[in-house]
Amino acid sequence: MRWRVMVELTGQDGTVRTHEVSAGGNTTTEPSSATIGLTRADGKRTLAGLQDHLVRVQTEEYCRGRRRCPRCGSQRPLKDMRTRRLLSLFGTVEVRAPRFLPCRCAVTSRHTLSPVAEIMPGPMRARIRAPDCEDGLASAYRRVRTLLADVSRRRKPFRRANRKHREGFLGV
Repeated sequence: MRWRVMVELTGQDGTVRTHEVSAGGNTTTEPSSATIGLTRADGKRTLAGLQDHLVRVQTEEYCRGRRRCPRCGSQRPLKDMRTRRLLSLFGTVEVRAPRFLPCRCAVTSRHTLSPVAEIMPGPMRARIRAPDCEDGLASAYRRVRTLLADVSRRRKPFRRANRKHREGFLGV
């Protein structure tokens, strides 16, 4: 059986774009526990493709909206085109990042506009940590917390007389 995953993206202006995210299948005719469903590699590849398409289209649409001057409505001139990287749980996505010159009507504000830098500042790290890492950190934190609680229960609390004696002995 062959399969294919498609994503249909509808823009703000109503245009519909269809992209193939992933395709796969197997040649065996007999189903078994190993051949039923997606493999881990197929799932990762499918999610990485979906993430890639979504991030690219969202940044393109945001840049298209930011290119229009809010004051006069004309398009800002293009200065240059760069690339930016988003490091996500599903892999690295490289997007085109245009930079725009200031509009001719903007007399007071004469700086270059970089819309992608507004939504992805600096080196963009994954917003979602791997669940395995979170679970590992949480269990390690719980273990340390219980060990510290055990140690603090075994220690004898300082009595007022002991504290005064120590302060007097140390000369504090």
